[in-house]
Amino acid sequence: MIASALTITGMQAVPKKVSKADQLRELEEMSEVMVREKGLLNAPQTAILLDVSRERVYELMELGKLTRYEFTGRTYLSYSEVQERREQDIKAGRPRRSALERVVVGIKAAAKTDKTQAKQGGFAGPVEKAKRKRKI
Repeated sequence: MIASALTITGMQAVPKKVSKADQLRELEEMSEVMVREKGLLNAPQTAILLDVSRERVYELMELGKLTRYEFTGRTYLSYSEVQERREQDIKAGRPRRSALERVVVGIKAAAKTDKTQAKQGGFAGPVEKAKRKRKI
């Protein structure tokens, strides 16, 4: 979105200076989307959860099967959409994962959290904060 702006000077692309206010606005927008979508996942996390390759995740975005969000120059996907697709279990010829395999997959996905997600409290951090606010 905002933070990935480029300026073309001559034949060279130079990263455009992004103000701190724009960066904060973008992080605030990311936080709102995380609450609405119950979290955001990056492509490697999504691939692990859906048991597909990263390339397949990008194909699903291109086909419009998964919604793509861009923040701080990175691509994220809706956790609720990924969960919904995972529950549909649209894997050709693959058996359902055992409970232990699902736990291992969850741990692997958590290990792929990037810096921006970590600053927000993990892929579901803002969602948990919103739940706590509602209880108060």
